[in-house]
Amino acid sequence: MKVIVMLGMPLSGKTTHAKVLQDDVNIPLYETGTFVYKEVEERGLEATPENVKIVAGECKSKSDSYFTEKTIDYVLVNNPEAKVIFISGIKALSEIEYLNEKLGADNVLLVSFHASVDTRHARLMNADRQAASQGGKGVEDLAMSKDKSRFNIRDTKELGYGLGKLMALADFVVNTEDKKWPYNNFATTLSNFKEIIKSVVE
Repeated sequence: MKVIVMLGMPLSGKTTHAKVLQDDVNIPLYETGTFVYKEVEERGLEATPENVKIVAGECKSKSDSYFTEKTIDYVLVNNPEAKVIFISGIKALSEIEYLNEKLGADNVLLVSFHASVDTRHARLMNADRQAASQGGKGVEDLAMSKDKSRFNIRDTKELGYGLGKLMALADFVVNTEDKKWPYNNFATTLSNFKEIIKSVVE
């Protein structure tokens, strides 16, 4: 199985591009964050940035690649025939090392998505983002949209895991910077991303 790792700061466009493209290229998307919010909800906690950070930290203290392991285990059980998958939410080098060991380094590709902090924060209010953010994720998005400092807390958390280093090591980079997201240049960035996928899958 080949894994295309979607890297980027929150709301950089990584998950959106994979969701839009997954049916067209027949590559399913799995998000490690699904298992983070599941852990938070199972503990009966509100999905605030602070609680998410605490729970994620506790789980990662057991294994730094805890949520990536959960994701791959889920895929192998529920979609064992998958030839290629997208994974979004990976933040640390240890997670890539786990994938390399589990699947082989030749089967792990890193694609990094980039946009400014102001552009990313503004995307919290997009109708498509709100429609996609359910449960704990929706609660967290609402809190961050009202208070940018909470958004900054999340950015700091992501960078603390080592996301910046992974983005610097990416095999490919997609620039999604656009103050009028998503309709002015989304078609262009999606087309660019699709060409990247074709070049590594075919």
